[in-house]
Amino acid sequence: STLFPYTTLFRSSYIQYETVLKISYKPFEADPLDYIFHPQFLKQYNNRWFILGMEQSHPNQIWNLALDRIQSIEATKDYPYIHLDVDWKEYFEDIIGVTNVENASVEKVHFLVHGKTAHYLYTKPLHGSQVAKWLENNTLDVTLKVKINYELKRTLLSYAPNITLLAPQSLVEEHKKSLLEALEQYK
Repeated sequence: STLFPYTTLFRSSYIQYETVLKISYKPFEADPLDYIFHPQFLKQYNNRWFILGMEQSHPNQIWNLALDRIQSIEATKDYPYIHLDVDWKEYFEDIIGVTNVENASVEKVHFLVHGKTAHYLYTKPLHGSQVAKWLENNTLDVTLKVKINYELKRTLLSYAPNITLLAPQSLVEEHKKSLLEALEQYK
């Protein structure tokens, strides 16, 4: 893959042959971290590839690592591979993106979309649960049934000039706070 050389390795070797990896990973604005990682599933979202799996010291969590943040990979036989019994289709069913917040409930997200953006979201739904109906004045009334995660929040913010969030209230408040912080950049 021209996008990132590790995609082929993950798909054709590390996952298929259940290879435990030593990974040096560089988060944004932090020093590199070393992980012992059991890769399980490769997913692309928003032009970025992610590997999902288990980190050795956190056996009850599914982690996602952006491939472009990986600094080095080395196969290791120091640990037995642990296969997670996960239905990946079901894992992604209630989310937008790759971040599935454990123990989070599916919530009804309700918002209005105005103008050209309404037509765009009508023809290209944000999620499979999207229900949309037209109101007056080129306004689309939209509901989603999803877990609230980072990618959902970023997606809604990307439509900020043409969207009015209505529920849940906690998301409305967080959205307003983000918009106010954005305005502060222009003072």
